[in-house]
Amino acid sequence: MAMSMKKIGAIAVGGAMVASALATGAFAAEKVGDVDAFAADVVADGNANVDIVVGSNAAALDVVSAANIAAKIGSLMFTEGTVEDGAATVSVSAEASSDDFELYIDGDGEQASTNDVAFITSPDKDYNDVFVGVGSKGDFTYSAIEPLGKLDTLTEVDDMDPSEWVSGDEDNAAEMAFVKVSGTNDSNDGEYDILEGDAVYLSAAFNDDKDAFETLSVGYRIPFLGEEYAVVKVDNDDDYIAVGKEVFDGVIKEGESYDLGNGYTVAVDSVLSPLSTTDEPKVNVKILKDGKVVAEKFDTTQIKMIYGDIGVVVNSAWQNVGQDYGYAEILIADNVVKMELGEEFLPDWEVYAFDSNAMTLEKDISDISEVANVTQLSGVALQYSGDDEEDLEKDDSFDIADYLSFELEDDDDDINAYFEMDQAKEVSLAIGQTVNVLNAEIKLAEIDAEAKEAVVMTAPIAVLDSEASLDDADKGLILVGGPVVNALTAELADAGLVAIDNESPATLAVAAGAANGNDVLVVAGGDRAATEEAAEALIDML
Repeated sequence: MAMSMKKIGAIAVGGAMVASALATGAFAAEKVGDVDAFAADVVADGNANVDIVVGSNAAALDVVSAANIAAKIGSLMFTEGTVEDGAATVSVSAEASSDDFELYIDGDGEQASTNDVAFITSPDKDYNDVFVGVGSKGDFTYSAIEPLGKLDTLTEVDDMDPSEWVSGDEDNAAEMAFVKVSGTNDSNDGEYDILEGDAVYLSAAFNDDKDAFETLSVGYRIPFLGEEYAVVKVDNDDDYIAVGKEVFDGVIKEGESYDLGNGYTVAVDSVLSPLSTTDEPKVNVKILKDGKVVAEKFDTTQIKMIYGDIGVVVNSAWQNVGQDYGYAEILIADNVVKMELGEEFLPDWEVYAFDSNAMTLEKDISDISEVANVTQLSGVALQYSGDDEEDLEKDDSFDIADYLSFELEDDDDDINAYFEMDQAKEVSLAIGQTVNVLNAEIKLAEIDAEAKEAVVMTAPIAVLDSEASLDDADKGLILVGGPVVNALTAELADAGLVAIDNESPATLAVAAGAANGNDVLVVAGGDRAATEEAAEALIDML
């Protein structure tokens, strides 16, 4: 067996609002209406004067075009002033490979591995030892195991309990990938199978020494497919684990609230004294939309509440010495995802809870073992549920949860097996915010601008046609995509205000006053390439 280290390729971070990266040449488009006047008015008083709308059925190129138009308009909004607050979208790219293993040696006419060999990788090779040490057990069965070291771009969280809700130890959470390869030792043909159930992506909780699993608790931060999430609920009755992106973690005083934006707020309405010193205070917590209560709980802690994609956890509460008012320690998350155990989370990948004692994947939380009355729920896993991948040979690869891959590399007719990742993700950050994505910690320190006086700058954000309306628009609209993919463009076409079909060239068409008295610019063409060309032509004009 020969092992060699494959080095990390690159981690590149680029801002989505860098104008020089958006347009690199002249693009032609047919103009209908006063396009020049519309383009000259996209920014007014340093702020975006338009909204950008992309179709719900849009192709990927349409979405990219909408983002590029938004970025170009954002670059026009720099004016004299001091940037005291703001946000930016950042693209993070990462590429890396694990160690490799000589799976098949053609020159010797033999297969180097034993049958049913399992390969494993993680962001730190120390995590691999928890599998190597226990041997074959539970769902993790194999004749031999080969740890392939670390894959640098897998994500780990150094302190999964930053608020010390459960303990003061800086325990960790990490991603791992596990693939069992089945071969026929006596055939010596260099072909292998990866069967249904024999590939697992795992995000698990570990102790600080990385040599044992920890119990996963509400409030813990865990990585999941390259991004950091907070656990907001583990539902034993409906068998799901809910995670979301942290937006607030701290203390809110009774009678005060936290504004999430888009009309949503989380309010601590009241904190009532307990009946005895051994009881917890009761907290009334509410989620409001435009001032109207849409979800409410009144209970002792720990309170867990989910409404739509908003998750709220009240971990503890107390009153001041004079018992005049109270405080609640609270975690608020958005983009909450309910992972229904035993159900398909991604195509061909089902989600399970990880029982670290039995080393099994469970779809019923009640089946997870307990040790000293402590549940051994230690993570969330995605298990391959697709068809058997048979007769894999050199230069073949196996995709793992659309996140990383297991590669069989041709090396002078030998076969080397290794894990590889080439990923890109976009994250939005406010000034001063730090996020962990693809194992890179990204912080938006500031947005530079020459200053004379403070101004407010709000960059445009592309929305779906299902979230916009011609009748309710309060500013001009840029519609990206033709009537087939963009419902608002279809409305204009049905009304005879624009004429775009499958044969149309790249077109910029203005429908005057069509959006509640505001002008509308349609950026489209007969196909996605023509739409992209129209978008680039608009960017050149701005």
